[in-house]
Amino acid sequence: MSTDASGGDRDSSGADDNHRRRSRLRKGLLIGVPAAVVVLAGGYVALAASQSGKIQRGTTVAGRHIGGMSVSDAKAEVSAAAAQQVKTPVQLVVGGTTLKLDPAKSGLSMSSAGVLDGLSGFSLNPSTVWHRLTGDGPHRTLTPKVDRDALQKAVAAASDELEGAPKNGTVKFVDGKVVTTKSTPGDGVDTKSISQKIAAGWPHSTKFAATLTHQPAALTDDEIQRYVKDFADPAMSAPVTVKVGGKTAELEVSDISDILSTTFDGAKLAPKVDQDALATLLDKQASKLTTPAVDAKLSYRGGKRTITPAKDGTGPDTKGAGKLLVAALTAPDRTMSLPTKPVEPTVTAADLKKTKIGSQMISEFVSVFPTGAENAARTHNISVGLAKLNGIVVQPGETFSLLNTLRPFDAAHGYVDAPVLVGGRDVPGMGGGISQVSTTLYNATFFAGVKLVEHTAHAYWIPRYPMGREATMWDPTIDNKWTNDTGHPIRIQAGIEGNASVIRLYGVKTFTVSSTTSNKFDIVAPGPAKHLSGPSCIAQGPEDGFSVTVTRVVKNLAGKVVKNESLTTRYQPADPVICN
Repeated sequence: MSTDASGGDRDSSGADDNHRRRSRLRKGLLIGVPAAVVVLAGGYVALAASQSGKIQRGTTVAGRHIGGMSVSDAKAEVSAAAAQQVKTPVQLVVGGTTLKLDPAKSGLSMSSAGVLDGLSGFSLNPSTVWHRLTGDGPHRTLTPKVDRDALQKAVAAASDELEGAPKNGTVKFVDGKVVTTKSTPGDGVDTKSISQKIAAGWPHSTKFAATLTHQPAALTDDEIQRYVKDFADPAMSAPVTVKVGGKTAELEVSDISDILSTTFDGAKLAPKVDQDALATLLDKQASKLTTPAVDAKLSYRGGKRTITPAKDGTGPDTKGAGKLLVAALTAPDRTMSLPTKPVEPTVTAADLKKTKIGSQMISEFVSVFPTGAENAARTHNISVGLAKLNGIVVQPGETFSLLNTLRPFDAAHGYVDAPVLVGGRDVPGMGGGISQVSTTLYNATFFAGVKLVEHTAHAYWIPRYPMGREATMWDPTIDNKWTNDTGHPIRIQAGIEGNASVIRLYGVKTFTVSSTTSNKFDIVAPGPAKHLSGPSCIAQGPEDGFSVTVTRVVKNLAGKVVKNESLTTRYQPADPVICN
């Protein structure tokens, strides 16, 4: 009994083992199935990903195969296809004549917008993945686009070339005058009808037939008369005033006609301004319309540096000036007001803060002037002028203008009336004596070896000045200019010492100068004495007229000649003046 019981126990134990084995097998199968699914899904995703970023195989656009290309390459190919389709001329057959239109210039084009949509990019759609794998791509076309207005204008322009076609009249502006021609009828094509045919049939067809009909020109004589009355005649009636801030200039009618033309849009005539030519014309007036910028100035007096800040200038802003001119041509005041734009200075205070000034005297000139009570006013003006010069620092490459430095010549700026040489005799004038300052500066720069830009000798020789080495002044036309080409700043020291105007230039010595002055030649004696009366009469002695040549040789410190200049000055004879 115990044996049976024991055997029964073994049977029960074996059944449990089998149950556990089956359970483990089922669990393994359950675990393995998801794993396989994951592996298969991952492979599918990888397969789908491998097809993204490229155009679906078998795809064509406008007959060009782009399947398998990258998106960027496909776009380039599609653009080339679009460009190719507008290269074939459109033929317009009129009787025995064939006219050709350039599609690209006639409002005809091919649009590629959306043509590549859906052909690339990541997708898990089985149908999309399958088509990309099998090469079963779509065949797409480009979309024709038509600018009907541009097309009709192109057809009209082409048909205008036909012999006997209607001819539009013209309105032209020539040498300040209006020149017109009348329109004439003729045999032409119906531009609207043939344009509609082309728009409907292109690009599948590039050849279109048209018939000739007798018709008037598109531009009517009434429209020509209206345009001439309303615009053309008023436009050529008078100059136009240009205003920029407080400055003005005039554009002459002949100049305006050179930049003005007429356009026709199929219904109305309208003026057209050549914007580039107008800008050039306004540039010629820039000196009248511009308030120049003022560069920062550095002065050095008594060991103290002073910087005068720069100031922006203003100039005309010519953007959109064409519309303003057209409006002004028929305005009652014939005035066009231009906005301003800033003109920046060349030298700023920041530039000058770094300036180092050499202490070496590079030239000096002393010019003795007459003294006495009768010359007190003249001496006063010389003192004022020298004071304005004293301490100024001229930067390397800068061109110095004595006229701009000394003016305005009025009582508010320290000047008084003193003798001025006019027409060969001395007369009272505001700022008289300033020529002595100019002559002193001219000689100082002459012997410094710098570039002499502009100066004018007196018409009559004044014995206290060196022959051929002197410089007069006259506001606003006669200046004394020189350029600092030493490569270093130059400081001007100027003042009266005893009975002389003295100017010294300090900086870094760069040049050595030698000079010769010829004898007088071509001498002409003065004429008879002139007897004058009145409080403004100033007596003067006679002086011969003659010519003289001055030569200047400038060498650098290595001894190489860098300037070799000769200047011949012609002085007129000065007749004596006797005050009665």
